[in-house]
Amino acid sequence: MKIISLAFITALALPSLAIADDAKKPAPVEKTKTTAKLVDDDVKLVAHIHHVNLMEIDMGKLAQKLGGDAVKKYGATLVKDHGDGDKDLIAFAKTKGLAKIPADVPPTEAAKKETDEMMVKMTELKKMKGAEFDRQFLLMMQTGHDTELGKLTVAIPTIQDTDLQTKMKDLQPVLQRHADTARELQKAAPTASL
Repeated sequence: MKIISLAFITALALPSLAIADDAKKPAPVEKTKTTAKLVDDDVKLVAHIHHVNLMEIDMGKLAQKLGGDAVKKYGATLVKDHGDGDKDLIAFAKTKGLAKIPADVPPTEAAKKETDEMMVKMTELKKMKGAEFDRQFLLMMQTGHDTELGKLTVAIPTIQDTDLQTKMKDLQPVLQRHADTARELQKAAPTASL
C-alpha cells in the first residue's frame, strides 16, 4: 500500500514540478521583423513629402471650391492622390520609428524663399475667380509638380533606406501625371479677360 501511495503522490507531484520548472524558463521570444530607423536626410525627405502632400490637399480643396468643372475634377484627384499618399507615408514613417513626422524645414535660404513665394501665391489665388483662378492654379500645379519631380530625381539616388527609395520611385509617376494633367488643362482653359 505504501508503494501505491508513493506512486500516486509522485504522479500528482510531477506535473507540479514541470509547471514550476517552466516558470523558471524565460518566455519564448517572439520573432518580429525589426525595421531600421531612418537616417536624418531620409527623415528630412519624409518631412518634405508630407508637407507637399498637405499643401496639395489644401490646393485641391481650393480648386474644388473656386475652379471651373475641369479644375474641380482635377482638384478632387489631387485631394485623393495626395491624401492616400500621405496616409501611406505616415504609416510607413511609423514602421521606421517616427511616431510623428517633423516639420519641413527648408535646407537653404533659396528653398525658404521658394516656400515663402509659394505661400504668397496661394494667398493671392484665394482671391481669384473663374478663368483667372483656373489659369493661375493650373500654372502653379504644373510648375509645383515639375519642381518636386526634379527634387525627387536628385534625392532618390541618395536615399539610404531602400523601402523609402522604392516609395519615392513609386511617387514619381503620380507627380508626373499631375503635372501632365495640369499642362493639358491649361491648353483647354479659357484665357482670363485682361
